[in-house]
Amino acid sequence: MRQLLKYELIKLFWRKSVLIVFLLLMCVYGWILFYNQEQYVDASKIYHPYARSMTEADYKKVESISRKAMEKEESMSDRLPLHELGLLYDIAHVQHRKEHYAASLEQIREELSTYAQNTFEYKKIALAEQLLIDKGVPSDEVYYNKPWANIMYMHDQLGVLFMGAMILIGIAPLYSSEYSSRVDSLLLSSRHGRRKLVSAKCYAAIIYTLAFSSVFALLTLSVHAFLFGNLDGSQTPLYSLARYVDTFDFQHAPFSLTVGQYYLIQLTIHALGCIAFAMAVMFISSISYSSFITFMISGSIVAIPYLLLDVRNVRHPITEWLVTYSYSQFIRVSNMFSSFKAVNVGGEPVLYPFVALCVVTIVTLALIWGTRAIFSRRQSC
Repeated sequence: MRQLLKYELIKLFWRKSVLIVFLLLMCVYGWILFYNQEQYVDASKIYHPYARSMTEADYKKVESISRKAMEKEESMSDRLPLHELGLLYDIAHVQHRKEHYAASLEQIREELSTYAQNTFEYKKIALAEQLLIDKGVPSDEVYYNKPWANIMYMHDQLGVLFMGAMILIGIAPLYSSEYSSRVDSLLLSSRHGRRKLVSAKCYAAIIYTLAFSSVFALLTLSVHAFLFGNLDGSQTPLYSLARYVDTFDFQHAPFSLTVGQYYLIQLTIHALGCIAFAMAVMFISSISYSSFITFMISGSIVAIPYLLLDVRNVRHPITEWLVTYSYSQFIRVSNMFSSFKAVNVGGEPVLYPFVALCVVTIVTLALIWGTRAIFSRRQSC
């Protein structure tokens, strides 16, 4: 078993196509860093004086600067560096998020009064209310967490492409290449047999996936620590996370998490999502004689839901369902936590992340079993 695993790992890691794709993705990584270079400025010193409750004077300062820019018919971005503009943007957003919290709670309570207590809709809205209360009224402080915001951005924007490409290029030929070269008959007739062979391939695929997932996470963490000179902000609330002059993607998140806590959750789910996709690719490879066909089918599975909703914004119940349980959502993670979502399970509302993890676990175990069953049939033929 150990020798088989070593053999499979060598095949995966030392394939030329894997190295070439990895280097190309590193070029894309570098281009994204260059394109967003204005974001990589340490502004902790100018943010520090505002780590307190905002006052009317602070809000008036932002209004005054904005008004002067409008009078001169120029944008604020023409007058201020991005990180200073980001501070003003964050100050202005403090008041907005408190108003939004109060409005959301009021709306939820109004909706709650329209449903009978034993219905699923009532229970779902009651759960949303409880989570919002547990989250608490947003603080009126300005938080500095820009290194982490850019780390999350890189995971969100490049994570699917990086891991999707590495999994496809590495694992798509796992079985298909042996079918086409007729090596599978030799391996299945060896003393190791089909069970150990399938186990070795499965373990090798998991190790390969976790290795590149870890490389991406460590690279991103190290690069941003170097560019910013710090990793400040891990203890700040998740709802305050945003890059300079960018959207607050988690302002509607119902979970009372810190940035650091979410990052650990993100890494865990990201790794599980990558493993699940790797097992799906391995299953498709086990039933296909062509690595190219495996690559195209597997690529479509992860890419089509993402392109339909996130890129083309096609709103339809079927596409939204596909996206909800797609592998790209597990690899990205952010959409699972950015807003309140609950699923009807036996009349009870269960938070979407928990249901999604259960679904992907069951599907992955079924695919592993299916791969074993296919090999059993091949050996018996």
